[in-house]
Order: sequence, then structure tokens, then C-alpha cells
Amino acid sequence: MKRVLLTLSLALMLLTACEANDPTVDSPVVLNSFPEIIEPHNPEQAEQSGDVVVLLEGMRNKDKWKTFVKNVKNKQQDQVRVTMYTIEGGAIIYELIYDGKSIQSTYDNSRDAYGSKQGITTNTCKGIGTMKSEQGRVFNVLTGCEKEGSTFSIPK
Repeated sequence: MKRVLLTLSLALMLLTACEANDPTVDSPVVLNSFPEIIEPHNPEQAEQSGDVVVLLEGMRNKDKWKTFVKNVKNKQQDQVRVTMYTIEGGAIIYELIYDGKSIQSTYDNSRDAYGSKQGITTNTCKGIGTMKSEQGRVFNVLTGCEKEGSTFSIPK
């Protein structure tokens, strides 16, 4: 009985390994899930969770954002969570997942007491570009989005 189970297990592993190596089958993107959000989601907790944190006085974990932009440019899969804080201290969270072709953007403003109460929305965009404000500041923005009016912009 043990021999039969062992033989079946080995056969299943071999079949699975062969199927995974078949170049004609599109394999789904497998990225790590984002760390759980601990409430209240203050800037220190967001930074410790690995988020790119955008505050009025500057950005924390900026290297993670630069790496994400570089990976999108090089068509390498990556993901990043960006937490922006309003003047009142409300957290607005973007989770961006790049699969090598497009960026799946999830927007969550449910923690912003003074926001528009959109809650959680998603959008698919083709890439990342730049935009210059009237004051001369340069921002990264999502480009080629399916839904118009993408609100994502982050200081470059």
C-alpha cells in the first residue's frame, strides 16, 4: 500500500513539474500578498510594513518606489503599496501590482474621514509617466488607464 501511494505521489509530482514547464501555457502572476494593514494605519506602522509613505514633509521608503518604477520600465513583475496621508492625517492607500504588461491599481480612501468616500476602487493602467505641476514640481502618474480620472500621483 505504501508503495502504491509513493508511486502515485511521484507520478503526480512529475506531471505537475512537466505541466509547469510547458511554454505554451500562460502562467498566472504569483506575487506575494501585501502585509496586513494594522489599525490605526499611522505613518510609522505603514513604513514598518514596507509601504512607500507620502507625507507633506516628504517620502519614506522612496527606494521601494524607485525600484517599482524601474521594474515597470524593464517589464519585470513587481508590486508596491503606497500610503499617502492627508493634511488631517487620513490614510489613502494604493496597491499597485505590475504583471509585466499592465498595472492593476487598487485605491482605498476608506480611512480618510474627510474624503469622497469612494471606498475601494480598481483600475488597470499601461504604465507610469511624469507630469509637471504649475508650480514646477514633477510627479509620477499612472498612464493609459481604463477608467478616466486616475488620481494617483506621487512626487518624483
